[in-house]
Formats: sequence, C-alpha cells, structure tokens
Amino acid sequence: MKKTMAEHKVKLLLSSLVILLPAALGWQILWPCVGLLAVHWVCLVLVFADHRNRQGQSKKAVGLIFWLMPVVSLLMAAIRMAVQQGAAGIRITYLITCFAFGLLFLVVGNYMPKIRQNHTMGIRVKWTLASEANWNATHRFAGKVWVAAGLLCMISALLPGKTMMVVFIASIVLASVVPCVYSYRYYKQHPQDGEVGKIYVSPAQKMAARLILVGALAFAAVAMVAGSAKVVFGEDSLTVDASLWQDMTISYDSIESVSYVTGDEMPAAGIRTYGLGNLRMLMGSFSNDAYGNYTRYTYDSCDDCVVLSVSGMTVVLNGPSADDTREIYQELTARLDSSAKES
Repeated sequence: MKKTMAEHKVKLLLSSLVILLPAALGWQILWPCVGLLAVHWVCLVLVFADHRNRQGQSKKAVGLIFWLMPVVSLLMAAIRMAVQQGAAGIRITYLITCFAFGLLFLVVGNYMPKIRQNHTMGIRVKWTLASEANWNATHRFAGKVWVAAGLLCMISALLPGKTMMVVFIASIVLASVVPCVYSYRYYKQHPQDGEVGKIYVSPAQKMAARLILVGALAFAAVAMVAGSAKVVFGEDSLTVDASLWQDMTISYDSIESVSYVTGDEMPAAGIRTYGLGNLRMLMGSFSNDAYGNYTRYTYDSCDDCVVLSVSGMTVVLNGPSADDTREIYQELTARLDSSAKES
C-alpha cells in the first residue's frame, strides 16, 4: 500500500491542498476542512488497502476517489458564502446543493461501469462481491440509474418549495436502492453463477471496520454535546467567542435595538440553513417566520434570549441559564447607554 500511495503522491498532495483551500482563503472556517481532509485520507487508505484496487483497478475510478472530497470542500464553501447573502442566498443554497448532487451522480454514473470488483468502492452487496458477472451487470445498470438520478436532482432545483425536496430525496433513494434490488434479481435469475456464500473478510479488515465504527460512535457522542458560546464585551464591540463554529464581532454603533425575550415569547428556531446544531447548542444561520434569515448562538438549556437588530440583521444570543442571559442583557444595555452618552 505504501508503494501505491507513493505513486499517487502528487494527486494526494494536490487534493489535500484543494480541501484546505477554502479555509486558507477565508471562504470556510477551518474545522470542516480539517474534518474532510481526515475523511479523505481514511478513504484513500481503505481503498488502497484492498489489493484488488492496487492490482488492475480502473485509473478513472481511483481518480474519482482522489477528487471527491476536494469537490465537497469547495461545495461547502460555496454554500456558506451563499447563506451569507441573506434571503436570496437561501434559494441559491438550494440551487447549488441540487445541481452539485446532480453533477456528482452524473459523473459517478459515467464511471460506475468502469469500477472493477473490489471490497471498498462501488455497489458492495453480497451478490456483487460473490460474482464478477453480477458485479459487472449491476454496475452497468447502476451507471444508468445514477445518471437518471443526477438529471432528477438538477430538475428538482427548478421546482418550487416542497416539490423540490420531494424530487431531490426521491432521486437519492433511487440511486441508493434500485441498483441493490437489481443485483438481487440478477442473482436469482442467474443461478449458474454459483451460490452466494459467506464473503471472506481478513482480520485486518475486521479490525479496521471495528475501529472506524468505534471512532464514528465516539465522534457522534461528543458532537451531540459539544460546543460553547461566550459573549465577551470590549470597549467598542462585543464578540461571541464560539467553539466548533466561527466567532462573531458586533460593534456597539451597529446595534439598532436590543430586547430580552423570555421562553414563552421566543419563536421557534426554525430551519438551520448553515451551522451547528446538537443537544447543547444552536449556532449559525437560521430562518423562521419571526426574524426571516438570522444568526443564532444559543444554549438549549435556556429558553430566554437576547435579540439584537444589527444593521438590519437579527442576532439571537443567550447563556447557559436565564441568569447568565440576563447578565448579558444588562451588560449590553449598560454599554449601549454609555456609548450613547459619549456620542
């Protein structure tokens, strides 16, 4: 595997740099890019750990693996920049997502028939892994299905509201389920290819699968309760110092109004268009009927919030408790009063 990775070192370097490019240019915050880079390397290690991919795998199929995560990184940056444009950016976000998924399905569908039998890429169900004929037939069929799903994704971007989401989700289900059903039917219709027995999995592959599963579960458990946001008051501005998400600085002069809203009066968060949401925090860009597109840094443990109008934009803040939130409100109003007197 080391020899194979060395042979592709230029692609490895370039693809890794492209993944980090949005963070370097300020289009994206760093940690999503670092996460994608880690996934990129893990995927490549798993692909090249399979000797079938080192010996005779399609170069185009391997090249697709190298550039999948870089494209995702650029897509995430584009979505983030679109969300920052406000109301018009939400529609642009949907358009980018639908067209990007559609293009992905079209490209992968074109390469699908070229993927040779292996244990890490393609439609890896027991019927395709047990029979090379089944693998080839399934991937020829899957290529057509993925191209059709790609076209549906692109068409969904032109449809209104809920219809767009229904068609978009249906296209993803189509690409995921139909090839597996086809593989099973092919197995039933071609018994001459032999019975499907137990697929051999090496001890190293079993250990890698266990480590990935444990790591994924640990990451999910931490992600569900991680994150914090602390409001730090300066002389001329306040800064929301957030972990796991981007900080936000607001000058006192740009604050048009501030109000304290209790839990009974606070509208629902609405739809998270871009940000972080778990059992502890809601941070990022949201949209609801009360505020339209707005920014939120709030703890789930407290229903009270401080609502700011900042240069026509709404920002919602709170602390871990009602007392902490009240302190933020009192400190902010005192700073604004002081700033108004000085001016």
